[in-house]
Amino acid sequence: MVLPRSKSLKWCAAVVLAAMIMVARVPATALPEEKKNESRKDQPFALLKGSCFDQRGFSLSGVAIQVTLPRGKNGKKKEKRWRMQSDRRGEFAVRLPAGEQTVTVTASKKGYRKAEQSVQFYADESQHIVIQMKPVAESE
Repeated sequence: MVLPRSKSLKWCAAVVLAAMIMVARVPATALPEEKKNESRKDQPFALLKGSCFDQRGFSLSGVAIQVTLPRGKNGKKKEKRWRMQSDRRGEFAVRLPAGEQTVTVTASKKGYRKAEQSVQFYADESQHIVIQMKPVAESE
């Protein structure tokens, strides 16, 4: 059954209005994730961005990246780790807690040597690193 254009527009408007009313009636307690994320948005953070390249300077996708924040000086805080992969442009990014700290970035990919780099943060800042991966020699 094909509705005339004016009736189909009215029907679409009625469906959209009904959906908006249903969404508006959802109680705030049913969305706990939203409240958690809201509190995180207000907190300061450090941002570590990076780019992975091969020995010729071409971007390298699929590099396994691990960022490690060592245990606190007083030994009370646990070591924290973030794992990700570089995207098709060889880039990655991770949001870290703000403050004075040194993180270790480890990059690995099959056919390449493991690369490790330390990055120091002093506050809620952004830093960009470049990781150059060297191929494993056939004799190794």
